[in-house]
Amino acid sequence: MTTGLRTRLWLLLIVAAGAALRFYNLAWGAPYYHFHIDEHIVFAGADMLARSAHEAAMSPKFFMYSPGPMYALIAVRRAYELLAGHPLVLNVPHDEVVFMLLGRAISATIGTATIPVVFAVARRIAGPRAGLLAAALTAFGVLHLRESHFFTVDIPMTFFSVITLYALLFVVERGPGWRRDAAVGAAFGAALLCKYTAIFLAPAIGLAYILAQPRQAGARLVAGVDVVAALKGAARAFVPGVIGVALFLAADPLPLLYPEKFRTDIRDWVTAPLTGAWKPIWTAQFADVTMPHVYWFTNILWWGIGPAFEIVGLAGVVWLFVKRSRAAAVAGTFVVAYFLVAGRTITPFARYGVPLVPALAIAAGVLGSDLLDGPRRRLGLAVNAILLVTTAAYAAAYMHVFAAPDARLAASSWVMHHVPQGAHVLIEPSQNMVPFGDYLNRPDFNNDYLLRGKDGVNDDYYHFVALDTYVYLYDRHVPEDTKRAYIESKLAQVDYIVIDDTYLQFYQHLPEGPHAAVKKYYADLFAGRLDFELLRTFKTYPSLFGIPIHDDAAELSFRLFDHPGVFVFKRKGVRAFGSA
Repeated sequence: MTTGLRTRLWLLLIVAAGAALRFYNLAWGAPYYHFHIDEHIVFAGADMLARSAHEAAMSPKFFMYSPGPMYALIAVRRAYELLAGHPLVLNVPHDEVVFMLLGRAISATIGTATIPVVFAVARRIAGPRAGLLAAALTAFGVLHLRESHFFTVDIPMTFFSVITLYALLFVVERGPGWRRDAAVGAAFGAALLCKYTAIFLAPAIGLAYILAQPRQAGARLVAGVDVVAALKGAARAFVPGVIGVALFLAADPLPLLYPEKFRTDIRDWVTAPLTGAWKPIWTAQFADVTMPHVYWFTNILWWGIGPAFEIVGLAGVVWLFVKRSRAAAVAGTFVVAYFLVAGRTITPFARYGVPLVPALAIAAGVLGSDLLDGPRRRLGLAVNAILLVTTAAYAAAYMHVFAAPDARLAASSWVMHHVPQGAHVLIEPSQNMVPFGDYLNRPDFNNDYLLRGKDGVNDDYYHFVALDTYVYLYDRHVPEDTKRAYIESKLAQVDYIVIDDTYLQFYQHLPEGPHAAVKKYYADLFAGRLDFELLRTFKTYPSLFGIPIHDDAAELSFRLFDHPGVFVFKRKGVRAFGSA
């Protein structure tokens, strides 16, 4: 068997393993779109765009995300409807499940397709061995395979970003040319069409074009740099940049057609929360994070890909620059540029780390391959063995999350078998709310099932009473005594409490002063100091061979969307007569 054939067979095996991990149980949680709020926003955008661009553009939060994945779902949906001979009706559970599967299949497909592209990048830098190592790390990278289960924008943006990097390697090796400019520009535009954060590619594009310029004989050097050649390269880099932006606007003219709405959405839903100008409760888990830049390394990557992958990957980034190869320097710049752009936020959600997975896989693959050469071979064998085994084991453990029953649905089934219909139940306005009644049996994609408002009540199999932890109790202007009285009045109206850990986690991270009443309520509730006892907890952890990985310290959204905790409490005594 030739070396080339052996390499292709290994790559095929790695891609197949990556596909299996990404396509496994894509129907998880269906058809309850609200379990993952970011996913629901992209699904809703695609549904509205298919009906009317104006309706979509004027809907709340629409410009929060680029529409590339939405376009893909519209195309796939229309193909499915043509083949099936009927339209998908998004208040029919079967059709809702199909709609969700179509979107998630797009993410799983693109996530899988990223693996061979990573192989191609690493191979051009350091050979096929580096390519296979990088491909395997991407295939088993937990954060990447996890996000490939969701129809969000991060996986498509990451794919086209790696395509851009691959196109840049040809520019570095062969110099600029109109075909190569067009290839870089098209990939860059596609990445922007998936997520605006792809603007981080601009420095990598600029560096690649600067490095591609040959040094002229007799040129005057400044700090070893041919300034004239560097300026020519920087100027030429504007060509793919302009192509990318032009393609983005051609595919998505809505920012030009609705400029005020675009600016408002970006300001309110992107810039303000990410910079801390506005601190909504859904960023509360970062309230006690004093060093957001460090948090990427101590939490996002630590839990997202595992300690070994993170450490070797970061060491590999340094090694990419040490190699003094132009292609390696561009790959290293990809990581640095992304961190400089995305790392400025004070709210580093777990999924923001997705583009770093293939980038660090490339870096780790190059370092791991180079360590196998010469006198460092034993060290290289040990490093690569630990890296691959621990990364693959973590991936296998994480798949238990998608194999086990969803905690929210398991809680729903248990409660309906143990709590009588018509019981008074306290709930919170959480996207993770346990589904009952119409929400459980006849979910409607366009309905908002959250019980909002300070005095929200609803009768749907049970009599639900809302505890407004979202707005009223989060309001710093409401006196603490008033908050305590409000909580007591709500507790007096119910016999059961069914909550997930969303607000419990939010308030744990908030300061004591303006949130003392709510923090004490949760502390007293779980300590049994209120007139309620904990009946049942529903929680799934990543697990391998029956050994759980307790990831409670991971960033909240890493756990919240696919393996939250759900708690069911029952009143110890009898509710006072006359309580509502």
